[in-house]
Amino acid sequence: MRELAAAALLLLALAVGVLAPRFSPGTVDNGALASGTPVAPPSWHSKDSGTGFVVCGSSDTWTRPGLDEQNAHLAADPRYARLRADDSYSEAWTPFRTGASFYDGSGLSARIDLIALTGMWSDPHIGATAAGCTSAEPQIWLAGYTPATYVADDPQMAMLRVMPAPGYRMVVLTGVIRPELVVASGTKLGVFAMPANAITPTPKPAPKATMTPPPSPATTFPPTDRPLEIALPGCEISPQGRHADGFGAVWTVQCGSVRANLAVSVAATKQGWSHLAGPPIGVGMQTYVKGNLSMQLAYRLDGPAYSDPVIVVQYSRPFAQSGDTSDLPPLAYLRVPTGFDLPTDCEWAANPVGFTSDGAYEMAFSCQGLPAAEIRGAFHRTLLAQSWRAENGGFGFTNYAKDDLRLVANFVNGKAEASETPWVVESVCCFGP
Repeated sequence: MRELAAAALLLLALAVGVLAPRFSPGTVDNGALASGTPVAPPSWHSKDSGTGFVVCGSSDTWTRPGLDEQNAHLAADPRYARLRADDSYSEAWTPFRTGASFYDGSGLSARIDLIALTGMWSDPHIGATAAGCTSAEPQIWLAGYTPATYVADDPQMAMLRVMPAPGYRMVVLTGVIRPELVVASGTKLGVFAMPANAITPTPKPAPKATMTPPPSPATTFPPTDRPLEIALPGCEISPQGRHADGFGAVWTVQCGSVRANLAVSVAATKQGWSHLAGPPIGVGMQTYVKGNLSMQLAYRLDGPAYSDPVIVVQYSRPFAQSGDTSDLPPLAYLRVPTGFDLPTDCEWAANPVGFTSDGAYEMAFSCQGLPAAEIRGAFHRTLLAQSWRAENGGFGFTNYAKDDLRLVANFVNGKAEASETPWVVESVCCFGP
């Protein structure tokens, strides 16, 4: 009987071993993030030394995993198995590419999601680093950047300026929190709506000693329902929003379509505004100057992007007067081809095959039944038949123009061979033929 009891215990131990769950290293890390008794998140206000932010966690050696590695990591986790980092319609697309992501500071589920989707899971210390950054205040996680300054002078918008840096940084926002936060480094990395419970309340103005209002300075921005020195017929323009110091105003402009929205920049250059050197139109924020006025146009880079309204900001102070004006006509890059049809039996790919250095979409197409070496000739003949003209070109590419549209068509692959999936970059430009 003793031998029989021992055998039964051995079988029970083996069964428990078979049924026990097995954890991969990544699963253990995520489990560590979810452990512990819930406590009130701490505040970091006393630790910012007046900068308005605190870097609570960082790594100078982390690099984002490759696309295949990221997709494999997502596929291995049931929570993310339906997502792909190479699908522009997937929730995993933007976090894996962006340099700035928002995190509320305390939500455990959101923290785990952000670690998985940004690729920060590849840092073996991410569990402890993220847990040590729990905060009562909202956070911005930077990939490839480090914070430089935080400004919240505008009652509606704060600005976190960042600089390129290796690795990642988790930044707790300890300054005045406005309804929106812009993260920028030359161009905008993102615009984030802040949680209502985190926004700093606007103090009530003290009662005035006299009912006579003080005289307005002669240099304040005039009260007007439309931007100055630029006509935008057919566009819907929001009521003017004033800057706190009275020297600037903000409008939201919606012209009804992607191309019409981008044409706001074109209209500005045609009406005498000088485009200062900087990002091309439609890529982040551009700056213009005309006389004593300065103006900025801002386009979204995420989501529906150019079909979203354009933000127009004007100043009566010459903040940009010392900037260099660009000698090149500004281009407004399109994300959907327009103004022409592809050759017969050719069709567009579902997603862009890449991006230019200034953010333009490389829109690919393929042609069934046409050898790769014959696609360029068929494309060229088709565009000429649709009133486009070939302006110039070179090995593997041709530039085309039609009215205020411009097109660059590339027909070779990385090996300098005729490509079966050529691509185009299309734009609206500031002048006609």
